Amino acid sequence: MSTLDELMSLPGVYGAIEFSCMGELGQMRGEVDRDLAELVAQMCAANMAIYRMQATGWTKLTGQRGFLPERGFAFITMDYVVMGMNGKAILARSKDFDYDAAYRHFNGTA
Repeated sequence: MSTLDELMSLPGVYGAIEFSCMGELGQMRGEVDRDLAELVAQMCAANMAIYRMQATGWTKLTGQRGFLPERGFAFITMDYVVMGMNGKAILARSKDFDYDAAYRHFNGTA
């Protein structure tokens, strides 16, 4: 699993944070002010919790498997990306971002 400094080295990344499952902000790096970093930490935790609720419910109702454990997500706009996984998140500019490289770094396979 990559450190925040390693995640900061990815193309297009301008910020990296740590977040808890309760949405608390840990360490942060880059061009991100604390208020935005706290919002991103809460958003990451909320998205993971919502996914977990949906995946658990779907699995129980349908019997289909393979949705859990939840691992991460990417929130994508025309200009920006927030990608969160394993208690860390990166903020990046879409036009320069490499999703595959980020995924490999988050999983320690880069």
